[in-house]
Amino acid sequence: MRSSTLVGITPIGGNGWTLREEYPLVQSRCNYSVVDTYTIAEVIQDYYSNALINRDVEYVFPLPPSAAVCSFKAIVDDTQIIKGVVKEKVEAKKAYDKAVAQGKTAGLLRQEHADVFRVSLGNIRPKTKISVHISFVSIVPHDGSSPQTLRITMPTAIAPRYETAPTDIPWFGNNVQNRFELSVSVQMNKPITSISSPSHPIGLTLGCHQRELTGDYEPSKAFVHLGTPTMLDQDIVILISAQGMETPRCSVERWLKSEGAEETTDAYALTLVPKFELPALPRQGE
Repeated sequence: MRSSTLVGITPIGGNGWTLREEYPLVQSRCNYSVVDTYTIAEVIQDYYSNALINRDVEYVFPLPPSAAVCSFKAIVDDTQIIKGVVKEKVEAKKAYDKAVAQGKTAGLLRQEHADVFRVSLGNIRPKTKISVHISFVSIVPHDGSSPQTLRITMPTAIAPRYETAPTDIPWFGNNVQNRFELSVSVQMNKPITSISSPSHPIGLTLGCHQRELTGDYEPSKAFVHLGTPTMLDQDIVILISAQGMETPRCSVERWLKSEGAEETTDAYALTLVPKFELPALPRQGE
């Protein structure tokens, strides 16, 4: 059964289910940075316009629960960059309509629901590459089987849907296999006890944030990647277990002037884990 929401790039107006084949997703890279129970994610998706005419299109991306979008940009043919800027809703719509009327490629961003992110892109030309970059933060939920385990889920919609990429895409070269790349760097407050995936084979390096261990071994760090390039027939699930997940704790992130901040800024995330002393339920028959 088809979902009522089309994910990816589709033309505005007309039969989206038919016309969406004009904008295939051929590459996707996902970089996740997990800090305790929080994650910062960057997703980069490359689309190609097989359309015969200029079209206004819409980009739709599924967001995890509790996610908030930090930034968005679209790069057209590696030359034109469209960046997201926060404006009042009516003002943003007027600026978008004016740019489209002038024949420019423009974007209009909106998040109408908590789990769906939409961007309108105007005047996308035929035979062009559209590289979409989206970053968001979210809270990583606990796995239902254990309070010591976090569960990260990445939907299949973020990966290419085709086993073989279209062969007439100039920039894709001779590599006709769609690529989906995933990396997850993990930083916990206490030593990591296990990392696994019940859905896909993964590569794992404990003690650092790289594929190969360099420097001193740090038990609270890890690096995860997909074992082999693969087509996704189900969501990617990664389970992370660490010591002390049931205790209150505080994580600190520092943004330095050398990294672009106007002044050095600290952000604190306090995690409190409630505990309830509940009486045992009576057994049936007692």
